[in-house]
Amino acid sequence: MLFLAAMALGNNPDEGVSKPTPLNLQLNDNDNVSTGTGQTSTEENFSVDSAYAVDDDYWRGIRLAEEYFSQGVAANQEASWEEAQYYLERALAVMADLDVDTAGASAEAKRYAQLLNEIVADYRLTLLSLGSLPEDASPSAFLEKFSSMTTFPGDSTILNVPSEEKGVTYNVPIVMNDKVKKSIIYFQTVARDAFERYLARSGKYIPLMTQILKQYDLPSDIVYLPLIESGFNCKAYSWARASGPWQFIASTGKEYGLRRNWWYDERRDFVKSTHSAARFLKYLYQQFGSWELALAAYNGGPGRIQRTIERQNTTNFWDMDLRQQTEDYVPFYMAATIIAKNPEKYGFKINYDDPIAFDVVEVNKSLSLKTVAKLTGATVNDIKELNPELLREVTPPQTKNYRLRIPTESRARFLAALPGTTATPESNMVRHTIGKGETVSSIASKYGVSQYAILEANNLDKKARLIAGKNLIIPVPSAGDVAEGPAPVKRQTSGDHSYLVRAGDNLTEIARSFDTSPEALRGLNYLGSSSRIYVGQVLRLPGERAADKPRVRPESKDKAPAKETTTYVVKDGDTLWDIARQLGTSTATLRRLNGLSRSARLFVGQKLLVTGTDLLSSTANHIIYIVKRGDTLQDIARAFGTTVQAIMQLNNIESARDLDIGTRLKIQKR
Repeated sequence: MLFLAAMALGNNPDEGVSKPTPLNLQLNDNDNVSTGTGQTSTEENFSVDSAYAVDDDYWRGIRLAEEYFSQGVAANQEASWEEAQYYLERALAVMADLDVDTAGASAEAKRYAQLLNEIVADYRLTLLSLGSLPEDASPSAFLEKFSSMTTFPGDSTILNVPSEEKGVTYNVPIVMNDKVKKSIIYFQTVARDAFERYLARSGKYIPLMTQILKQYDLPSDIVYLPLIESGFNCKAYSWARASGPWQFIASTGKEYGLRRNWWYDERRDFVKSTHSAARFLKYLYQQFGSWELALAAYNGGPGRIQRTIERQNTTNFWDMDLRQQTEDYVPFYMAATIIAKNPEKYGFKINYDDPIAFDVVEVNKSLSLKTVAKLTGATVNDIKELNPELLREVTPPQTKNYRLRIPTESRARFLAALPGTTATPESNMVRHTIGKGETVSSIASKYGVSQYAILEANNLDKKARLIAGKNLIIPVPSAGDVAEGPAPVKRQTSGDHSYLVRAGDNLTEIARSFDTSPEALRGLNYLGSSSRIYVGQVLRLPGERAADKPRVRPESKDKAPAKETTTYVVKDGDTLWDIARQLGTSTATLRRLNGLSRSARLFVGQKLLVTGTDLLSSTANHIIYIVKRGDTLQDIARAFGTTVQAIMQLNNIESARDLDIGTRLKIQKR
């Protein structure tokens, strides 16, 4: 299940765990798959003049991944391997959240496959060159980095791996051969920071997971498997499309009872996925009669293991010729288990997270997690941690008796306040009454969302036929923008020389409605030739008053004074990146001022030295651009004939994740 079983993109993954099943959005013989551009063909068409307002979730995700990728490539070129790892993993995280029919011929599928291959290629280069894995490295880097190594650094004390374990018992067969020893050394050296964090986080889930495994009569030591699958991170991702603490792909998860739609993904749930993993592992053990083979099948697929047994005429895992990742997987698990059961002996001093605790309540209406947090006196992050399956920060609509986890001792308070709480208006959804002759494809085009989003939001089968008069939930980027449903552009007027993009709009019709041209709109709004428009985006129109114009202006020649050095007190949920953006500095500056390593963690109440930098200090060679809704660094770079890297360097930007509306960017004049 770890992505490595299927990560060799030049090969077809095997059946079972390592073979993702792409979603096919074709509804019936008369419905074409929407390309996200409002057109119903399989031809790739990026023409901005005819492009409808498109699904924010997908295309913004793609472009965010592109920006992270470009930063990773630049870091690789400069041999800044840790920075490259940081950005490329974030690109992969964004890609993992995008659901698309990767086997299709749509623009989405083509771009997704192309970009994913590019990111993976550079990521492998980074892992080969990276000296060690930082604490925040994803579990998906774990085995791939190990498989690429031929030597294992470390001093003589660390390398002295004991050949016997006294006073420690195992209920899954463990051996201490050379492969297991190398794995232990790898955890102690190259992957030390990351593995230390995984061990600490295991304290949160191991007691609960152990109880579940016991219900299936499985050995308790299986509970250590998530150490190498996900690092006990419920939101762990892989580019083999696996998800959750036990890293199920969609098809295997569905086979073992894990449901997945627009609102939730049960693969990420630490209780439900553990039950499914227990059933699957029990099945594999019954099939192969060996935990070594069962674990190999969990990683590489039962079909591949069965064929290997027949072809090589052996049931001894250690004698089998398998894929490198699967050959490494079993000793990897053994090494992780050995250390987890006696960490201090192997040089690890772990401060374990407290075991997770919660109460369960049933809700019959859609509630935002902000509302739940308010009713329980918790934070939104607390509620998210307890309910990692939720994808939209809202409990699923039209779901009776949804079992929601809340902090312990908050049950009475929550239930007392629940009857007076109305369903949240923050669900980013509208109701659409199906008209005669409408298809999911045509409705998706009207609202600028993908067919997949509509199917998932309504729990519809991909072959479902629509019935006129029935209602559909349409998940849209901003419910307020399209609450009354799509309206033709021709009916729109503008009194303030700007236009709010609505579902179904396209640039050509907007231009025609206001007696201008698509080219004029592109120039006025800094839209590149391949830029898309988005639902909720504000477009400037020709003929604005002078007071409305200054979005791009020359900088003042007076250099503003730098901010004084001061301190910042770390709050709950803060990251170094958030603090840097908030205070107008860079993470590198914060690390340097405070002596923080790349993997250093922040603590609530910690005081950081901060030196602000004024991004509006000017020279005659720059102009200022104010970020507007829908902008990405790539759009801005194209519009001004520069590069993403140049903008980031000039403005001390380290990440593209939160390019806030209203941010003032310095742009080098051409």
